[in-house]
Amino acid sequence: MYFTLAISAATRERCAALVSAAAGTDPRVMPIPGPPAVVWQDGPTAVLCWPGPDGTAGRSHAGTIWADDDGLHARTGMTRVDPVYLAGIPGAVLVSDRASWAAAVAGRLSEPDPVMAAAFLSLGYPVGAATPFRGVRALGAQRQLTVAAGRPVMASAPGNGTRAGGSYDAVAAALVDAVRPLGERGVPVELSLTGGKDSRLIAAALTAAQVPFRARTHGFASHPDVIVAAMIASKLGIEHVVTEPRPAVPERAPDEADVLARLRSAVLVSDGMLSAFENVGRADPRLTVSPVQTGGHGGELLRGGYAPAAWSPHRPARAWSEARGTELFRRMVTRRLSLLRPAAAGAYLASLAPFAASLPRGPLRTLDDFYLVNRAGRWSAAARQAYLLREPLVQPFFGDQVVRAARAVPLPDRITDRLHRGVLAALCPELLDLPLAGSGWKSGPRIPPVRTAGPIRPADAAADWRRAYGDQMARLLRDYALDLGAAGGMFEIVRRSAAERALAPPQPDSHAAWALATLAALMSGDWLNAREGTEVSPGRSASRPARSTPLPPPA
Repeated sequence: MYFTLAISAATRERCAALVSAAAGTDPRVMPIPGPPAVVWQDGPTAVLCWPGPDGTAGRSHAGTIWADDDGLHARTGMTRVDPVYLAGIPGAVLVSDRASWAAAVAGRLSEPDPVMAAAFLSLGYPVGAATPFRGVRALGAQRQLTVAAGRPVMASAPGNGTRAGGSYDAVAAALVDAVRPLGERGVPVELSLTGGKDSRLIAAALTAAQVPFRARTHGFASHPDVIVAAMIASKLGIEHVVTEPRPAVPERAPDEADVLARLRSAVLVSDGMLSAFENVGRADPRLTVSPVQTGGHGGELLRGGYAPAAWSPHRPARAWSEARGTELFRRMVTRRLSLLRPAAAGAYLASLAPFAASLPRGPLRTLDDFYLVNRAGRWSAAARQAYLLREPLVQPFFGDQVVRAARAVPLPDRITDRLHRGVLAALCPELLDLPLAGSGWKSGPRIPPVRTAGPIRPADAAADWRRAYGDQMARLLRDYALDLGAAGGMFEIVRRSAAERALAPPQPDSHAAWALATLAALMSGDWLNAREGTEVSPGRSASRPARSTPLPPPA
């Protein structure tokens, strides 16, 4: 894994100055060790990689950014899980797959975007084009960018010339096509297999494509996921490895160092996009190159995104569900609006206007679209990038052809599992009669699910201290968020009185508490101390320079 920053300037001199600035980026900004290297340069165009790998030929890790004799180019797919960020500065344009690197070179690390902060608190991830840094924007879906001499031209990315047929077979064929390269590469493949609906579809696709793989399930032997995954593995005749969690340690609470490290690392590793509530890992992880990991990540795209939460069994189902969908959307995007000052709240709501305008035409479709554009395009993109720092990952459900084929299927078929069962029938019908873990299928024969038998023994319970923590940790999150938030200007966006109420122990909304503390780490610059000890350095100090990398003057 490496990161890419490309420069297109109006002049050779401006490009050279920006290359020098990018090469001198503060290494604390990046989640893996450098240094960067120039891998392609031609006149006013240059491409740098962090760290400098061999044989990139001026192309980014995911192939989304590249340069040639015609200039600088970038392209995004339907889901945007391999993101591209754009920053315009005097005399040049910066394009990167790392927003914080673009912000550092542009001198905008300490210029927060209120829209991103508002979405971060409300939803837990950015929306639309917003990033943590004002003036650094995420490219939209299916966009083709060309920049020559610092002048960007945006267009719709060309398709592959095929049209989705809207059938279960088309989705099945797209899934097989998405996993087939794994077999052609001849690398070991490991599937994260659960008892749910999505990972078994990937198992079926791998089997249909004749890709050798083994399955791994995380859980105790008595857990429904482990039981059902073993059934699937047995039916397919594949190796199945079970990894048991470490038993819960009674009265073991994280100390201050644990919490500070988690807050800072969340910002650094997720590019400032995700809360420390999420498990995104730490900086400088040891990279495991084999086996290649795959799983059911993104299966919600086949199931209608957020739409299933609004689906009603009442007749007529579609009419009941549409009414519920409007209310669900409103509650989802405004649940923590009271935390925001009026200007930030207004800018955030304005960014949601296209989705609000589409509600009268179909709330369920709006919920499906919102998931694709924002949950997949922003949350999954940040989580995927954090995962790729540790090991190679293939996520077939995010493939353009898979998403395009699935979205051509009628939405009720996707919501009610008819698409899932149709794909299973096409790829591996012997899995159709196996139960799910925890809940049943929404369509087809009634197959009783496998549920946990009896109460969970304390020794078998994996503690989740992100949700269940005592007053001591609640006070730590409160003090950190309020102190660092004040130093970093967070209360220019957030209402301090509302934050104090949300952070008052026992903090019933743990998501809000973690989000506020993470936002304080971001805006104060304390995240730049992710590799340091426990000392907190708020404000414009060594940890929060006015400009992490000096911006050279226009040539």
